[in-house]
Amino acid sequence: MSEAPRPLTQRLRDLHRTLDGPLAAGASDWVGVAAVRARLERDLLPRTAGGHEHLVVGIVGPNNAGKSSLFNALVAGEGAGPITVSPAEPTGGATRRLVGALSPALRAALEAEPTLQRFDLRPVTCGVDGVVQARESAEPGAEAALFLVDSSSLPDSLLLVDTPDFDSVLRENRAVTDALLAVADVAVVVVTRHTYQNLDVIEFLSGWLEHGRPWVLVYNESIDDATTLAHARKVEEDLGQPAEAIFAAEFRAEVARGEAPLEPRDLRDPGVSLSSWLRALGDRGDLKARAMEASLAALRGDLLQLGSECRRSIDTIDGARAGLRESAAPLGRAVAREAMPMGPFLEAFRDVLDERPSLVQRELRRGLRWTGDRLVGGLRWARRQLTGGGARESAAEAAGRTLLEVERAELERRWAGFYEPGQRRMRELSRDGELPARAKGALAGQTSAGQPSGPSGARASFERAAAALALDPALLEEHRAACREIIREELDRQGSEAFLQLAVDVMHLLPLGVAGVLIVHTGGLGSDVAMAGGGAAAAALAERLSRTLGTGVALSARARWTELRASRIADAALAGLLGPAAQVLSEVEGEAGALASTCDQWATAWSWESFESAEERDRTPDGEAAS
Repeated sequence: MSEAPRPLTQRLRDLHRTLDGPLAAGASDWVGVAAVRARLERDLLPRTAGGHEHLVVGIVGPNNAGKSSLFNALVAGEGAGPITVSPAEPTGGATRRLVGALSPALRAALEAEPTLQRFDLRPVTCGVDGVVQARESAEPGAEAALFLVDSSSLPDSLLLVDTPDFDSVLRENRAVTDALLAVADVAVVVVTRHTYQNLDVIEFLSGWLEHGRPWVLVYNESIDDATTLAHARKVEEDLGQPAEAIFAAEFRAEVARGEAPLEPRDLRDPGVSLSSWLRALGDRGDLKARAMEASLAALRGDLLQLGSECRRSIDTIDGARAGLRESAAPLGRAVAREAMPMGPFLEAFRDVLDERPSLVQRELRRGLRWTGDRLVGGLRWARRQLTGGGARESAAEAAGRTLLEVERAELERRWAGFYEPGQRRMRELSRDGELPARAKGALAGQTSAGQPSGPSGARASFERAAAALALDPALLEEHRAACREIIREELDRQGSEAFLQLAVDVMHLLPLGVAGVLIVHTGGLGSDVAMAGGGAAAAALAERLSRTLGTGVALSARARWTELRASRIADAALAGLLGPAAQVLSEVEGEAGALASTCDQWATAWSWESFESAEERDRTPDGEAAS
């Protein structure tokens, strides 16, 4: 029966499941997701899985520093003759892949429990031919592959790894060494008097050591202890972190020729060799704890960086949408201004003046309205009976339908002037480096390169915009109320309304008079035309009345309607321009927000203390709250 996972391991698994859950649908859009997953899968989950604790010790350094010679000597053990496990050449640069050595017992443990593996293990035979053949046959991109040989001289608690030169002109060498340092517990840094101030050395190691990961300095080809110590202090100063130990090895021609092993000695205690120091390293619980703490801190940095990446994506999408909407805003205002419905404006005149007339005028208008409503209703009923028309359409529905028809015509007339600049803007956005790949692809798909060229593409986008137009009936009533306030203020300012009262009486009578004439000449079938003509005439009269009140009334009414309606028309225009890309942008933005929130939550989920402290806290009731 398998043991229950450690509390910290369980938390890390929960985070991994979160990234592989619903949030994983668009995970490829963010580079940081891959970094967090790699940190979990290749470092922290294997490191905390338990069952067989071991330290991964990586040998790193610049070209021709003696890394492979040191690796071969450490694998052979003290007192043994020189062997070749990792290829070493006088000119350097022979190692191309990660080459590791471990005891047979440790390899058996790693192979028996895959959750402990931080690398893709590739067992090979010992000797230069076996390693060279394996690493040369490796497929491109196998940076995380570790070619392993057995070494009975190494303790069961140690996995020793040699790396390529990270300052090589070969880009893949740097990637391979990066792959090691991402998961190593302790780094053995090898330098010479020619490379100890190498900026590539300092830059490469600084990022890895910034979280306090332990390291050891090996100064090869030492001239004397004083010079070696001074140079070592310079390296420590540049890296901002002291080494666990400083070892030195004098230059020997037989070592360079491969005839003798490279055996560095501790500067503080010359009786201690690097080989013996490493063999006792497995008992250093403090190094394990510090390596764990460094990995947890690195994960926290990965999460914060991923959260920042997601928030940049959100800001970029918001900016892209705002930029496109800014170009749609003038179109929305122009269409709304020209398509202002006269119905609410006319009714506002009637409402305001009906508040003020004499008793005789009030009763007369009430009768005219009642008669007009009955006459129009009867005529429409008769027309439906004669023509087989559909369901009855209310006055509000008819007004809304007419308004949308007018808006569609105005939108179509102006569409080309909006569409072409919008296309250029979307092409620019599709090349924005801050936008996630899926968002850029969706935008590119709606440009002329991704849809039918010429008029057909513009037409399709216009039809989408026209279909997106919608009218809230409450908007007409809101405009009517606004017009009433505008008219009241103007009447109060002028102080005379005798002519206006008479004109309103005419507006009540005019639709009935026109209807009567057409009914006589068409036998009743022209009633809709009659009422439409009367409505148009009344609307014209309302414009005349507004001029009587003052031109400011009409301008104020149009301005108010534009304020109420322009935003909705601009939204429809933007929906037509973006097409399916609008939905993709919303989805990506939502995923980025959820992922950023998850990163923030996990980055502060626990205090990132040492592994032992985290485990101890998890054993207490208070520790449950941290999860």
